[in-house]
Formats: sequence, C-alpha cells, structure tokens
Amino acid sequence: MAFQLVIAEGKEAGREFVFDQQSVVIGRTPECDVILYDAGVSRRHARIFDEGAGFHIEDLGSSNGTVVNGSKVAKQPLKDGDSIVLGPVKFTFAAMAGEALGEEPGTEVPQEAGQHTRVVNAAELKRSRNKGVAMLPKNVNTGEREKIERRSTQMMPVISGPRPSAPKPPRASRPSGPSPLMRPDPSALAAAEDSNTDLKQVEVGGAAREQRLSAAERARLKRQGASGAAIVFWKEASRGKRLAVAGGGGVFLLLVLGLFLQAVLPEETKRKAPEATELSEQPVEQVFGVGPSVGYERVDQKVFEFELKSPVEVMVVLHYQCKDLSDNELAINVNGVDMGFAPPDTLAANELDHELLIPARHLKRNATNTVTFDNTKNPPETDPWSLWNVWVEVTVLPEKDEDGLKADAAERYKRAEGKWEQRDIGASNRWEAYKGFREAWLFYEAMPADKRGPQYQLAHDKMMESRRDLDNQCNKLLMQARAEFQQKKYDAASSTLDWVEKFFPTKAHPCQYRAIIERDELAATLE
Repeated sequence: MAFQLVIAEGKEAGREFVFDQQSVVIGRTPECDVILYDAGVSRRHARIFDEGAGFHIEDLGSSNGTVVNGSKVAKQPLKDGDSIVLGPVKFTFAAMAGEALGEEPGTEVPQEAGQHTRVVNAAELKRSRNKGVAMLPKNVNTGEREKIERRSTQMMPVISGPRPSAPKPPRASRPSGPSPLMRPDPSALAAAEDSNTDLKQVEVGGAAREQRLSAAERARLKRQGASGAAIVFWKEASRGKRLAVAGGGGVFLLLVLGLFLQAVLPEETKRKAPEATELSEQPVEQVFGVGPSVGYERVDQKVFEFELKSPVEVMVVLHYQCKDLSDNELAINVNGVDMGFAPPDTLAANELDHELLIPARHLKRNATNTVTFDNTKNPPETDPWSLWNVWVEVTVLPEKDEDGLKADAAERYKRAEGKWEQRDIGASNRWEAYKGFREAWLFYEAMPADKRGPQYQLAHDKMMESRRDLDNQCNKLLMQARAEFQQKKYDAASSTLDWVEKFFPTKAHPCQYRAIIERDELAATLE
C-alpha cells in the first residue's frame, strides 16, 4: 500500500511525491524521511504510517502543530483528499495501489472509469535510496543547509483552509524532472542489508554529505539503551561534531580534576601569589603583619621599594591603611630618614586611608627609593598588626618660580570648584573635585611657607571637605546595599555595590576595597 502527497499551495504547488513505506517521518533534520527546509517546520514534525486498516498521521510534538482539514490533531486517520498543513507547507493526501509503482517508465496503467492514466518513472525510483528533500532554497551550500537544520522552529499562523488564489493541485501526471522527495528502492535496500554494511553513504542533491547507519542497525543499537544511543550518535556524527565532543569531554575532565585537587590538597600547598615588594600608583591589596586576617606574615617590619624617574622635582604622598596599632608602634622610614608613626586605631580603622607627604628633599630622583614600616614592639613581642592598600601618589612639580606654581595651583583649584558644584550630577565628579583640590594643595606645599598665601589653607580645607564627602558617599552606598540584602533584594544590592566603581573610579580611595569585602560577606551569608 502506498500513498501520495501533493503540494497544494505555494511556489511548488502541484508537485507530487509517492511513498511505499510503512512509516514516513516528516521534519527538518537529515534523520527524517521527508525533509522540509523551512523555519516553520520542526525538526521532527509529523509521521504518516500504515496501521493495516489504512494510513494515519500523528504529530511528533512540533512547535506549530499538525493541521488536518483545518484542525490541529495529535493522531488521526487519513482519507483521500485530506489536506495536511505542516508550518507553511500544505499537502493533499491520497492513498495509492501498490501495484502502480512497479510499472516500467512510460507504461500507462489502466484506471477505472472516470480516472486518469498515471505514468511512473521506475528508473527514477531505483535511485531513491536517499531521503526526500523539499522546499530547499536555491543556491544553498552545505554549510547554509546545516544552519537551517539546526535553527529553532519559528511559530507560524495556522492555515485554516485553502486560499482563493491557490491553484488546485493537478492529479493527472507528475511534473517532469527528478523529484526532490524520493522513496527507497526495495531491491536496493535488500542488497545493502545482505552486504552487512553498517554505514551507508547519504547523498543530498547528488553530493555526498555524511555516513549513516541502516535503519535495522540503528534500531538494534537503540534497543541497548544509553550505550547504544551513544554508539549511534558517534557513528553518524560528522568529523566536526566528533572533535567538538572529544574536546568538550577533555575540558570537563580537566575541570573535574582541578576541583578534586583543590578539595584534597592541604591549604599550605595551594599556589599563593608572590608577595608584593614594589610600590606604584596601584594599591597593593595584600595584607602584611601578624594576625588571623594577614596573608603575608611579617612580625617585625615590611619593606617596599619604588622607582622614581623624573627629570624635575616631584612630591610623593605615601598612602596606606593599618589597624591593631597603639601609639608610636608602627614607625615609617623613607630612604633611612624617620618620617613619623602611623596613627593608632580608631573605630573606623578599616575605612581610613592614611597619607604621608614625603618632601622632594628626601627622595632620590632616577633611583630606587625604600619605604620601611617597622613595628617597634615586635620583636621580642608578637603583637597583632595589619598593613594593606599601600601605594604612592607622585606629583610632578613644574619647573616654575613661585608665581608660576601659584598660578598652576589656582588653575587646578578653579577646575576642582566646577566639579564640586556638579558633584550630584555626575557620579565621578566628587572624586575629580577631590583630586583637583589636592593637586592645588600640593603645589602650594612645594612653595616656601611664607610665600603660600591664604589660598594654601583654603585648598587644604576644600580638599578635606571633599574627602569627608567621599567617605560619606561610600558609607551611604555600602549601607544601602546591606539594607537591600537584608530585604532579600539581592539583585538590587549587587547593583548598588557596582555603583561604587562609578563614584570611585580608582582604588586610590579605599571604598572599592570595602565594597569587595562587603560583597564577600553578604555572599557568605547565603551559603
């Protein structure tokens, strides 16, 4: 028993396709018996099969559904003249007598009264071991066809009935030329099975495409379960797919091995970043000293070096954060000259960025400078102390006289005032204002004390005011993030912490460091 499908609507209207198989799967992938290269057709869309009493059609879970005579169906018997809509493609179904398929080319088969004579090209059918292909766009190469096969199904409006302008499909004869939908030649299939060859070459449009298992071999393997399905996939996969699977498996095994080693190795054997010894304008986030939060233990002192390359005089500001210190405990020495002590602890020790102005006379230009933080109580004792976020700010002093320095300081002060007035407009304006006031103050600082004038103190006061405002803005953002987290608004809390980098675009201010700690602490509460 065979059946016929005729394209009822579209540019291929009137084209007929004949099948004498017990089951025909229609879809968009090479595994289907009928391949429709259209985005509205699912990968495995529908199946037409013979149950002995006649042909039936069933939907295979397609996106757009299978429509028979204007209604979506899951499974339904078919009769002559039924219309079948799969996405944008509309067919007309008709059952056929199997004997008509075996005639020689050009032989007219007598029909009952009132029916037409049908001519079947048997030579064409003998080369029909390939799967049927329809609706393939012209001039499409192999790579483009594979993209069509892989893409997602697009939702299409349901075709409820024939359009008035649609031509009525002819039933009298088949169009000339080879059909894009072809049925298997039983004798050819039998010969292939007798040869006991597992893989068969599949051709689309006459060009070799990929190796495929026979239907019998595929069914036998799939009955073996997951292992059989894996064998089927591997044998039928292209070389590219096999390489991709092998590569992905290798990466997965390496990842598993890495996680295993991370879990079983002792903490002391895990790789640790080298201890920082050089200073620059980027803060050193490593923690030095003695105590549970220290990453690099230094009971007595920590020494840093920095290169100072400049043809003119410069001023350097040493920045650092510290805690767990008492009065006159941590001495600071630059190039062998004592510069004083780090301040003792306060309640806001984690928030304060301390600064030490190093005059030009104590610096070595175009040479290496040494900074030593020396704990005067250790040894013999081992009191806890911590030092982190250490960096140097270098300000080049113009080669100008006192009037020139004063003019440059005034220019920076004026620019900073403009940023300060717009501090609530742009997120980074507060930081830019602070930098401007600070540069103006440093320029005045480079002048003799009796030549600075009242503008020196004004620049210093504005610098401190803008710094306090920055600290308040940092506290406000961190408190807002914690409040949002406590209200279980986790995305909002993360977004608020992201804003820290907009208000504080560099790590020169400790707010970025505090935001990282805050994020880690909030995340730890969810574990």
